[in-house]
Amino acid sequence: MEIHHLILCVLAFTRLLKKSYGAHFSQQPSDQVVVAGKSVTLPCVVIGYRGVVQWTMDGLALGAERDLPGWSRYSIVGDPALGEHNLHIEGVELNDDAIYECQATQAALRSQRAHLTVLIPPGEPMIPGSPVLNVLLNVPYNLTCLAPVAKPAAEITWYRDGKQLDWAIYSKQLLSDGKSEGAVSSLQITPTLQDSGSTYTCRVKNDALPEGRERSVMLSVQYPPKVTLSVDPPTVSEGGSVTFLCTAVSNPEVAGYRWAKGGVPLPVSTDRYHVTVDHTFFTAPVSCEVTNGVGSSNVSTAVNVLFGPRLLTEPRPMTVDVGGDASFFCGWTGNPTPTQFWSKRGSGEVLSNGNTLTLNKVTREDAGTYVCKAIVPRIGTTEQEVTLTVRGPPVITSDTNYESTLGAKARLECTVETTPTPDRIVWTWDKQSLEEGTWGRFSVETRATNNGAVSYLIIDGTEHSDFLTEYNCSAINQFGEDSVIISLRQQAVLPLTLLAIALGSGTLCLFVLVTIIVLCCRRPRKDVKDTQILAVDMSGSEHSEKHPSDSEEDLKEPLHTDTESRGTSQTEHSDIPDEPQDPTNGYYKVRAQEDCRPTTVAYPEFSSPPRPLYSTPASLAPMCPTPSLTGPPKLYEYAHRYATTPRPASDRVHMPQGPSHMLLGPAHHPAPYARAFCSYVRPERYDSLEQGPTLSRLSYASLSTTSDYGRPTQQRMQTHV
Repeated sequence: MEIHHLILCVLAFTRLLKKSYGAHFSQQPSDQVVVAGKSVTLPCVVIGYRGVVQWTMDGLALGAERDLPGWSRYSIVGDPALGEHNLHIEGVELNDDAIYECQATQAALRSQRAHLTVLIPPGEPMIPGSPVLNVLLNVPYNLTCLAPVAKPAAEITWYRDGKQLDWAIYSKQLLSDGKSEGAVSSLQITPTLQDSGSTYTCRVKNDALPEGRERSVMLSVQYPPKVTLSVDPPTVSEGGSVTFLCTAVSNPEVAGYRWAKGGVPLPVSTDRYHVTVDHTFFTAPVSCEVTNGVGSSNVSTAVNVLFGPRLLTEPRPMTVDVGGDASFFCGWTGNPTPTQFWSKRGSGEVLSNGNTLTLNKVTREDAGTYVCKAIVPRIGTTEQEVTLTVRGPPVITSDTNYESTLGAKARLECTVETTPTPDRIVWTWDKQSLEEGTWGRFSVETRATNNGAVSYLIIDGTEHSDFLTEYNCSAINQFGEDSVIISLRQQAVLPLTLLAIALGSGTLCLFVLVTIIVLCCRRPRKDVKDTQILAVDMSGSEHSEKHPSDSEEDLKEPLHTDTESRGTSQTEHSDIPDEPQDPTNGYYKVRAQEDCRPTTVAYPEFSSPPRPLYSTPASLAPMCPTPSLTGPPKLYEYAHRYATTPRPASDRVHMPQGPSHMLLGPAHHPAPYARAFCSYVRPERYDSLEQGPTLSRLSYASLSTTSDYGRPTQQRMQTHV
């Protein structure tokens, strides 16, 4: 049985050798390149062979049938009788890219291998954002061109408005099928306004599509609004009207407007803002914010508003010790820039030409009110006051002599000027001391004042020994002490008979005086001025002639006071006729008061107050005699253009009416007025008792003996009379 099978195999092999004897390939397949989508035929012609012929693709047998079932696009074509076994592929695809082989299996013949290369042309390139690409002004941007599937990978070239660009970055990548490739090219640009509307073109090509394909994109360069803010008019006085105009150029178009002043929103939503301006528009700018789809832009501008000085930094009051330093700062604003300076209230002296005032090693005289003044030429002037308090040892300014009658109540006054308030005020006499309270007939009362304190030693029922005792008033604070010896004098009591005689004599003198005044008023008009001078000398009145620059109302105004008697008012005002034209052009006028006229600070828009007088009463004696006072007096300035200056109502001593006062003489009469050319010297306090210091009435004889022309004033008056 085994021998039988062996015989059959030998016979079959023998027949096969007979059929393939002399078979060979007359035409074999070769490498081919074909573009996808086209058809291709791979040749295979076997001569001398009548057996089965099959094709393989990458080693995979396609089949022996000529229609190759399962491969719809594949078939074996040609005349089998002629040995034609050609492989035809319809509509080549990328999957057809492979190695093909023709095999005559029964003849054990295999053709050479043929590589079929399938080319895939690049499809339409893609540029994200095309056809119109929105880019931001001056913001770098990458233009990207994609050639996703091609074989081989597509070449990519960029053009701007037809001009080739060479700085693009190219890259490619093998796709998942292992055969096709994707390519990408990036072109980095920084858009400018010149790029708006320009066209960028991406061209792709490979061997399958030599002519290539293109895709273009047009740039739309977008930017926030470019804002211009104008004001009309640019310069205006405070209270004037201006119009702000906000114009903008943008891409895309403007979406809205917002206005603010100094950061505070305004109720305006259009491109115009009309307003009446004040000084704040100079320091707080007006801003306009314009918005579009890209962003917003804000522009601010201030108005050149002309306005007077306004205080920015208020000076702070200071309290320093004697010998210390003081510094004040005062900040002003204005347009134009203010001129600033410092002075002391009551003084015309400029202490500093800036916003800072520094006082070194201050004394008690430096205490007071200082004025910081600012001037904007042709617009306005403003000032600010600040107080300097100087702390130091106490200073007693009391009188040293007081009078009282025997058995009456006496009051001795001790006035202390100091900062801070005295810690102690002690009265001592006859080895006795008392600060507060009562000791026998003696009691002490102390009260604080604005400038320090005042202490009273009250003696209830004076005795002879009280007028022989010296009373010491001592004031003490942390800086030191001061003391003064005060004496009490006995006041003589006039008998009733002498009082009656004095009263009768005074009445008679008053009658004679009135008669003379009436007769003088009836004289011709040309002698009116002489009569006035004579009447003033006889009555003791201090009414001076008017300065040529003063009006009659200025002369009368300060004389109407509540404390003057009706007789005095009528004599000094109502009975004086109008002054005739002076043929001597003022030669005989008393002009000594011109020496005390205030000085003027050298500023075109500012007239300073009068210069203060820091002299002692002794230095003022030749000009204006005053009672003897202890300590520096306070100086009270009145209007320099008035002929006479009234004393404050609280400082006047009323004159008794009747003939009795005529016997006392002018030295004992209280003077209701001081001369116009003399600063009024007010003592620190007046005795509130029935008896107090008296001030002598001034007369023409008490004036300076020299005139403007070097002649005695009294002599000129007598000559004129």
